[in-house]
Amino acid sequence: MGWNFVPDEPLESYQERFKDHFLFKREDGILEVRMHQNGGTPEWSLELHRALPQMFQAIGSDRANEVFIFTGSGDHWLHEFNTTSFGHQADSEEVFKESNYDTWFVDGTKLQENLLWSIDIPIITAINGPGFHTEFALLADLTLCSDDSVFIEPHIPLGMVPGDAQLLVFQELLGIKRANYLAYLIDGVDAQKALEWGLVNEVMPREQLLPRCWEIAREIMKSDRIVRRLTTQVLRRRWKRLFTDDFSMHFAHELFAANVSHSAHETETVERYWKKMGIKK
Repeated sequence: MGWNFVPDEPLESYQERFKDHFLFKREDGILEVRMHQNGGTPEWSLELHRALPQMFQAIGSDRANEVFIFTGSGDHWLHEFNTTSFGHQADSEEVFKESNYDTWFVDGTKLQENLLWSIDIPIITAINGPGFHTEFALLADLTLCSDDSVFIEPHIPLGMVPGDAQLLVFQELLGIKRANYLAYLIDGVDAQKALEWGLVNEVMPREQLLPRCWEIAREIMKSDRIVRRLTTQVLRRRWKRLFTDDFSMHFAHELFAANVSHSAHETETVERYWKKMGIKK
């Protein structure tokens, strides 16, 4: 008697589904995914915020994927806000409150959870330049970055509580004191300091990032498939425990402040901060 398993969604299907946000390439089981917008650096939008956890779930469900390389396009990681996308939430206080659960709590938690729990293969990220929201890149098993990358914790200058996992990841990788100092006082950590402090594994010119990721991925592919996949469970155990214990508490405080504070995204500090960091708003 044969099995009647529901087939996995093939790459050809989900790469079409996500084509507005991600570009896919797969060779010998190694899947490369690049965030993009019209082939270049994507804007941070509510649509991308939702597409990321959906994409993580799709590639994790496809058993033809054996190693996952994740990166961005252009010369920045995430560099701009899509003000039109975020602006729809600001149409009224009622719209903002009604959209909070789906667009922030669900999408915001699944962004981290689907990366950690839905993907059972090695993950390599290549941070291709300065930008914000590096937390999910730093959750990868291995993280490489360009030599002009800058790592920031921008929430407090933006009038927000740092609860979306960026600070949580910094605290785990940098230690409490360095991470807290970064949140309160430091404008950013450059690539060399990130290497010295243990945020990333390797630093190199941008044009060398993806070739190096593929070199590492091919080396990982030499190991036994079951050993390779089960090793990810060991490597991610600490992250899963940390996110189970602490992430909801962090994120709930950010969302509560966003609903009751009048300072989020409204002060002159915001404009000065974005300008100083070279980030477009």
